[in-house]
Amino acid sequence: MKIKYFGTAAYEGVPSLYCQCETCKKSRAAGGRSLRSRSQALINDDLLVDFPADTVWHAQRYGLDLSAVNHCLITHSHSDHLYPEDIEIARRDYCQGYTNTLHFHAWEDGYRKIKAVTDSELMRSAADVALITPFHAFTVGGYRILPLEANHDPASSPVFYRVEGDGKSLLYGNDTGYFSEKVWAELKKAGRLDLVSLDCTGGVRTGWRDGHMCLETDLEVFRRMEKEKIADERTIKVINHFSHNGGATYDELAAEAAKYGVVVSFDGLEIEF
Repeated sequence: MKIKYFGTAAYEGVPSLYCQCETCKKSRAAGGRSLRSRSQALINDDLLVDFPADTVWHAQRYGLDLSAVNHCLITHSHSDHLYPEDIEIARRDYCQGYTNTLHFHAWEDGYRKIKAVTDSELMRSAADVALITPFHAFTVGGYRILPLEANHDPASSPVFYRVEGDGKSLLYGNDTGYFSEKVWAELKKAGRLDLVSLDCTGGVRTGWRDGHMCLETDLEVFRRMEKEKIADERTIKVINHFSHNGGATYDELAAEAAKYGVVVSFDGLEIEF
């Protein structure tokens, strides 16, 4: 199994468009891994996670071929994770030679927003959407996928995902605060994870536990995972989804995370395990 991170930022991107905070200034000057687009990832070349407006940029920069992608998991309906207007680019009168159908999977609000686009006559064979429910696993394309209810804005119908396939498993945990006890119980029941990717919007700040997390809270999650035997010393631990409000550039955060054996994601990072 492998995962490629196309984008690794929160809504504003890093650096943020208008911001003159120290993190944005230093990120502009540093360039490279400190420049972050909105979050999106690809699992094994055929399972996409989220569909932000930056999908066009990700396709251009990394060679993302959506004609080869069959399924897209939506974490929630906020616009940095779901930009339904761009799904309509697949309309049969807009593009040529595209014969695939991209199957979206989303909970309530995300489902409604995608369905409003895909229900048109020109979209019906290009894309569709299935309604998912937290804690109800489903199987697509050889993957067993368990949606878990996220600690995030309830109006956005937030979930994050445990994905299992080819004898490997990962947790993609963006846009959530510290997990509920029901989530912990489901993760323990599902078994050991080979890779865990956690929200780190708060970066090196402290006290971020509701809606988003920071490195401090991520380390708490990793410790409990090891205690509950959900993860162990072989599990790859990644932090992802960063904001300029987290107070650190890539290099600054990577130096701190390295003390704990944690990988800091960056746009273009690919991990095979």
